[in-house]
Amino acid sequence: MAINRIEIKDFLVFKGIFAANFCPGVNVLIGGNASGKTTLLKCLYGSTDTIEHKTSRYFNDFGLVGSKGDVYISRRYTPNEQKEGYKEDVDSVSSVAVYLSSSEKWSENDNEYLLHVNENSSHASVAKKQNETYLSNPLAYNIRKKAVMIPATEMLSHSKGFLPLCYERIMPFDQTQIDILVNAQLPETRVIKPNAACILGKIKSIIGGEVIYEGDVFYTQKDDGEKISFAIESSGFKKLGLLWKLLRNGLLESETVLIWDEPENSLNPEQVPILVDILLELSRNGVQIFLATHSEILASYLAVDRIKGDSVMFYSLYKEDNKVKVDVSDRFDLLIPNNLMLEPVKLYEKQLEKGLGGNV
Repeated sequence: MAINRIEIKDFLVFKGIFAANFCPGVNVLIGGNASGKTTLLKCLYGSTDTIEHKTSRYFNDFGLVGSKGDVYISRRYTPNEQKEGYKEDVDSVSSVAVYLSSSEKWSENDNEYLLHVNENSSHASVAKKQNETYLSNPLAYNIRKKAVMIPATEMLSHSKGFLPLCYERIMPFDQTQIDILVNAQLPETRVIKPNAACILGKIKSIIGGEVIYEGDVFYTQKDDGEKISFAIESSGFKKLGLLWKLLRNGLLESETVLIWDEPENSLNPEQVPILVDILLELSRNGVQIFLATHSEILASYLAVDRIKGDSVMFYSLYKEDNKVKVDVSDRFDLLIPNNLMLEPVKLYEKQLEKGLGGNV
């Protein structure tokens, strides 16, 4: 599965109409605070999550009131609305439409699909693009193998008793923070595929061991026999350790989607090139990746370290007339605006001015 395009209308920070096309490899979002990066990532994750569970778990949290694509309206009326003379005001409906494609062939026609999410009935539907035929739930389920979202907040340190508490009490955590713990706690696969084995080896050499889950707690089992709880593990090692666990659990295989909010958080700059190498390797093995970052180093390494055949696109989200706009390029240095590159230049100019006898 790959996510080809998203269309958003009047949803949270996205006022008016917003649309963006995506590449099958690594998609990098940059932009200032409140420019919509995290919301966009959550829309992508919430849409794919809906196909998996047949319900709109995530979008219910957001409070989405309806869904409308170009010529598709998948909203299902509530009983009170199903009355004579009722007409839906499609112009006032908030919407998130996500276009998916799958390499799995289950028809002779083209294999591009449009996912609609709507809140009123916690319902998602998938429609073939050409003939507008709505697929049944079993087919909608099969279109997606797995999507994983890593939120900016580190969650594995809080694993002990967390999930039972979330199910019993109202907790200040969104669905992405709960889901990442669920995914990390899944049993490991019996067989490690060759592409995963290569990346697992790289991560193991950095964190000095493997990640294990025992007694509701995550540990790094070091090669020298020492076992360190994630609560006291290095912040950077936690980040790479989570990636190790997701790989070991078989969640980042070909045809899957990795959505990661601020992967550079708590990561020492010298480890960023290693992370970039891992991300590009995952992409080469069929994992579609979406990143939101505030790191010029991370974005620049992705631009420099890609090789021929790698698919990497950059997206600058910014506000104009209270609407979110996007500039897209396969060149990070050509994005406009690009505050990640502008601020280091400003700092250099200040250093130069000070070195030439300017204000102290």
